[in-house]
Amino acid sequence: MLGVVLAGLAAAVSLLSLPPSIRPTPIGAGPRYQPPAASAAVAGGEPVAGLRCTRAPVRRFGVHLELFARRRVVIVPAGIGVARPFARAFGRLSPRGCSYPLRTLEPTGVVEVAAGSRLTLGALFRLWGQPLGPHRLASFRSRAPLLAFVGGRRWRGDARSIPLTRHAQIVLELGGYVPPHPRYAFTGGL
Repeated sequence: MLGVVLAGLAAAVSLLSLPPSIRPTPIGAGPRYQPPAASAAVAGGEPVAGLRCTRAPVRRFGVHLELFARRRVVIVPAGIGVARPFARAFGRLSPRGCSYPLRTLEPTGVVEVAAGSRLTLGALFRLWGQPLGPHRLASFRSRAPLLAFVGGRRWRGDARSIPLTRHAQIVLELGGYVPPHPRYAFTGGL
């Protein structure tokens, strides 16, 4: 038993010795940390927040979004901006119907953005059906302000106005500071 305790302590100490930029942050427990991906309007392919669902093939680029509330990860789910029907395999969605100019196909925080669009983080949250404001992140509220980072640097304006540009790394934090990652290694042609 003592060996198990010592092994766990050694693992915890080794995690703490990692630089803050690569130290893992736990995923929050409960449904608030795993919000649903799509409203009924999105699932049905209806226009939402000025965005239309289309079946036309669209060239896309990736943006990476990380969310933290109370120093815990909030999952960005697969299925934001994807109407029914879709197929699911190993956590990844494959649209079988229409999808919007903003979408997530995996629960990794990678947002696929239609090339040529000039969309913002606010548009993503409206499409997702989750609130975003100066003291609000999804179902979380705080008296402390929402912190936003783009490429590891503090964003001083309204987080909803952050432009979704190719390979942007966006971090939002509410209720506690987590050292933001400055970049993300995109794969799969995004």
